[in-house]
Amino acid sequence: MSSKLLSICIPTYNRCDILDETLRKLFENPDFNNEYIEVIVSDNCSTDDTKKVVSKYSSVKYYCNEKNTSFYNLTTALSYATGKYIKLYNDTFNFRFGALEKIISKIRMHENEKTNLFFYPNFLHNHNTTKTIDSIESFFFHCSYNTTSTAAIGFWKKDFDVIGDKNKYAPLHFPQLEWMYRIVENGRQTIIYFEDWFEVTVPNKKGGYNVFKTFVNDYLNIIKMEKLSFFAYELEKYRLCRHFIYLWLVVLFVSNKDKYNFETKNVYKILFTKYWYEPYFYPMLILFLLKKISKKNNSF
Repeated sequence: MSSKLLSICIPTYNRCDILDETLRKLFENPDFNNEYIEVIVSDNCSTDDTKKVVSKYSSVKYYCNEKNTSFYNLTTALSYATGKYIKLYNDTFNFRFGALEKIISKIRMHENEKTNLFFYPNFLHNHNTTKTIDSIESFFFHCSYNTTSTAAIGFWKKDFDVIGDKNKYAPLHFPQLEWMYRIVENGRQTIIYFEDWFEVTVPNKKGGYNVFKTFVNDYLNIIKMEKLSFFAYELEKYRLCRHFIYLWLVVLFVSNKDKYNFETKNVYKILFTKYWYEPYFYPMLILFLLKKISKKNNSF
């Protein structure tokens, strides 16, 4: 049986420089202790110097896929974990001061009763607070589309091991959602700690996929399959539109489009397919178009 309390699992692909900084800061963290924390890197068949970078850190358990498996690598990274509590850790993350100590403390506090524990970044109406939930709909109310966040993915290994189809939603880019939903439904109390646990290093030209297709099509199709109530589903659609879609429209088409490499093909078709009958969609779209026109006029 593993003596480790926590497994930090890092899926990565072609980000060796950022990964190097992430690992360095992790091991230099005064709250990090090899006696009860293990670090795992699951390399999704990188073509850069990822393996060479990881070799600098002798205690890291390094695994490399024979081919790039896309989002399936999230499941693969967790499958190597041996700790009691296992956590995904993006290759762009760094714990804020004192955050790792707090997380370890909470894990120890609930180690015996195995309460479901999630560590979410501050989000919407939840800032530096603790919420106890007892249903999927309550989970959505407090976490919304941030249930997709890699920063929040963590649970007891025994609960992960018994999930039947761990890759149910991997073809839709979000294998983590199946894990989180099934754990929330396991009949035990779920506690969510909201705090800004991480700082994030944003990669140059982040992207490579269509953020609108991924969230508007894939994510909404997933929660449709979860058979939420009509009210819960419509509230989630609104939040996604108001707090996520609008933000990325402005970022990718107005303010910071040169910083990212997300695909934007068929963006309006994607949005209208899901939102054409929603009254709140059109004021948001008009506001976005006014910003875009204003930006264009100011550039002359």
